Amino acid sequence: MAVCVAVIGKDNSPLYIGGIGNDPNADNELSRQWLVHTALDALEERLSTTNNSNTNSSTNTARADLRDLYLGLLYSTDTHKIYGYVTNTRIKLVLVTSSTSPGSNIRDAEVRTALRRLHALYADAICNPFHLPGDQITSLKFDKQVKSLMLNNV
Repeated sequence: MAVCVAVIGKDNSPLYIGGIGNDPNADNELSRQWLVHTALDALEERLSTTNNSNTNSSTNTARADLRDLYLGLLYSTDTHKIYGYVTNTRIKLVLVTSSTSPGSNIRDAEVRTALRRLHALYADAICNPFHLPGDQITSLKFDKQVKSLMLNNV
């Protein structure tokens, strides 16, 4: 089950961090922020190795990796698994799932689908003419849709 979802800007500033309070291991805002920010190092490392391998080789698999926005499992702890996704504009999406709750064996395809849906929700939210690029996402509709995604899909 998803515990937390975060949208991180190009400059690693949080644009949105949302969660649901069902997980006793990440029940407050501070622990959610800590989980997300610790994922940024792994995410940046994964991005730099992907970029280096793509510039050094011109194979079809390297080009396919460049198009794949889903980074997979970034790291796991005793209680959580953290997944990453990066948009073409370098916006980072982080999904934190609980690894201790019943039914916590989530398939990689389900996480990939959830992050793609989150990317679509993010795109809809920033297309709002009243949203300034780089500002935090304060839309109640976005928050409601993200929480619905967390409860229903992951």
